[in-house]
Amino acid sequence: MHLHNEDCLDYLQSLASESVDMVLTDPPYFKIVKNDWDNQWKTEQEYLNWCLKWTRECIRVLKPGGSMIVWGTDKTDTYLNYRILVNGMKPGLTHHYQGVWSYEWGAKSKKNITTKHELWNHWTKGKPFTFNGDDIRIPYKMQNNTYRGKNTNHPLGKIPTSVWEKNNITTSKEHCGWHPTTKNLFILDRMIRAYTNPGEVVLDIFSGSGSTAIACERAGRRFWGCEKDADYYNKSLERIECLK
Repeated sequence: MHLHNEDCLDYLQSLASESVDMVLTDPPYFKIVKNDWDNQWKTEQEYLNWCLKWTRECIRVLKPGGSMIVWGTDKTDTYLNYRILVNGMKPGLTHHYQGVWSYEWGAKSKKNITTKHELWNHWTKGKPFTFNGDDIRIPYKMQNNTYRGKNTNHPLGKIPTSVWEKNNITTSKEHCGWHPTTKNLFILDRMIRAYTNPGEVVLDIFSGSGSTAIACERAGRRFWGCEKDADYYNKSLERIECLK
């Protein structure tokens, strides 16, 4: 594992071109949470210009056939605007789908439907790309699935759709209460196993609570990353050591 207390752009510039197999990261969303790190840009355009800088560097360090997953939210249009800009970058990435992490915890509104999901977008650097479908199959809801008289169920189960349901259990030792946007380890593990092979390098330039590093350790992948906030960096090192 290689985790640095460093700004993402400085860290990315230290990496060789085409040196990582996957980029999996959760950047600030721009004025979604109250923390200073999510409110350091005066305008959305200033924020998006910054995003394009680190995205270009991520494309540079990503190997051909590698995946890039970037987390986001639809509470505002900022993430949609980021996706549109990335899709228009030349040379750039191939966009494949937008995924949804759905969960059922936390406060709920009594006046309207409550938003209980986060998003990610999946891009690859060219085609073909690494995809280990058999490593992430899940059970079928129906034991017998017949089509034109033939049983079409795969013996290992089915490949998930783009909507993944998984709750963060706040009573679990895996729950991180000191970082406001911690991602679920099960979800990260599935992403890593789907788009990388054992021993390959996963890059997270906004490491935060260290969840990507923990998921990499458990999946047998190598983790490279950085976290600019010194407090998060130090706490994540303790968490990684405890949970890996």
